[in-house]
Amino acid sequence: MLGTGMHYYFPGMIVGFIILQTAIVAPTLFKKLDMGNFGKVIRALWPKFFLFLTIFGAATLASVYYEENPKNAHYIIAGLTTLFALVCYLMIPATNKATDEGNQKLFNILHKLSVYLTVAILLMNIGFLFV
Repeated sequence: MLGTGMHYYFPGMIVGFIILQTAIVAPTLFKKLDMGNFGKVIRALWPKFFLFLTIFGAATLASVYYEENPKNAHYIIAGLTTLFALVCYLMIPATNKATDEGNQKLFNILHKLSVYLTVAILLMNIGFLFV
């Protein structure tokens, strides 16, 4: 057994990681780097961000499985976290291609979708503690 309450650690890491990335790292890079370097760094950073969220979501799912009395809501949150993060990760090549080709409409759609999914991940993992 992983121990009582272990399944709460991963959602906490997910919340902290999202806040760190979106509130501190990305805005700082945007302010301090020219657009060319900003684009290069962001293209290297965001895939890792979504990959780690996918891994943390899967770790949450595994830790919930090993709990004595798991709640269905915890399974749902962990599963959706994993799925949403993976979708965001898999959308990155299409988002980059839309940017490279100047397809602003497609970029906006893909970017908004990744933002909405990330916000959903954040809110679900905050709510994880309360369900």
